[in-house]
Amino acid sequence: MNPISGPLQRLDKFPILFFAVMFFGAFSIAFVIPLLSTYIIEELEEPAFNLALVIGGFSLVSLVTNRVFGGLIDAGNRVKPLLLINICAFTLHALIQIAAPSYVTLVILGIPLIGISAGALSTMYSTGRLFAEQTGRHPGTFNLHMRICLSLGWVFGPPVAFLLYGTYGFREIHLAAAASAFIWLTLCLLFIPATLKTHIKKQTQQSNTADTVPAMLLIACVPVFALSAANSIFFSAGPVYFIKEMGLPASVPGWAVATKSLFEVVIIYFAIKPTERIGERNMMLLSGLGALLFFATITSATSINQVLMLCIIEGMYYGICASVGITFIQNYARHKPGIATSYFVNAIFVGGLAGNILTGIVASYTSFQNTILSSVVLSALATLILLVIKPPQSEQLAQTS
Repeated sequence: MNPISGPLQRLDKFPILFFAVMFFGAFSIAFVIPLLSTYIIEELEEPAFNLALVIGGFSLVSLVTNRVFGGLIDAGNRVKPLLLINICAFTLHALIQIAAPSYVTLVILGIPLIGISAGALSTMYSTGRLFAEQTGRHPGTFNLHMRICLSLGWVFGPPVAFLLYGTYGFREIHLAAAASAFIWLTLCLLFIPATLKTHIKKQTQQSNTADTVPAMLLIACVPVFALSAANSIFFSAGPVYFIKEMGLPASVPGWAVATKSLFEVVIIYFAIKPTERIGERNMMLLSGLGALLFFATITSATSINQVLMLCIIEGMYYGICASVGITFIQNYARHKPGIATSYFVNAIFVGGLAGNILTGIVASYTSFQNTILSSVVLSALATLILLVIKPPQSEQLAQTS
């Protein structure tokens, strides 16, 4: 292993500082994104179809941001300025909605700012990957630790935001988001090394590796996309199905999400050793099989206890997908970690967007039960691809060694 550079030594000695950056990033973003639909419809009093413009708009900006920033990272640009752009965009959005809350400012300024700030996920994952490799850590294990921090941010962020919404209002939510963003910004300024950038560029050029995206990388993104879409469908349709079609109490969707989130964190933590033993592809295959089992049985549940028990399976399958999926995809382009990471995040984003669209279409013509059952098809697609996809070539895996 090469000697660790001076600016990396403090972070190498105290990696919890990087995880703090990751946590506050997820915590900050989780204040805004889950309540966006409520903010537009309830606070700004806009019709529901205007929600599509905002969500579609910032999702598109985020996809472009992930792709551009990933290319810049792989080209040898420093990661810290890119991450600061993400954070400042989020902070500025929160401040604008405090000072001038309106649908016009949300469309004109919010769409680009939310889209750019949502790209922080990809930038932080790329930063973590480079940090892990340059300090001799196992990238796959470090990815799992990053995912735990991300999940914890989303475990605590939305409940706090909804509590503020129920007690105060959206001004207080944006104030809290801005305060969290300032902590995020401060941690980034203090602890992310200013000189951190890819160490792979020269090796790639010397080995004459083609500057193209490997076809297998694109194929590897499909299972992540399909499982993300299936998760998005259930996230949107599940609460309505539980309350309106099953007649369960209104608190059940909240308990279901909490159960899923808890076991998602648990499975991420305990997935490290099994992943080292059987590999990322086999772990992803378990995720696909778990998704098949969950979506095929959740609509057969008849009681709260059955719903919560099945949500344990949901947390397990999605915990594996969200944590192991990034390393699974990165392994198909080890010479382009920035691009590979951006493709992983884009697969998650596009899958979520596709899931929301499918929910609207299927639920409009049938029932929310059938909408959830459509996730079985997506889970089967993911499982089939994971059964037939070839593992990464050994020379690809050794390229950066």
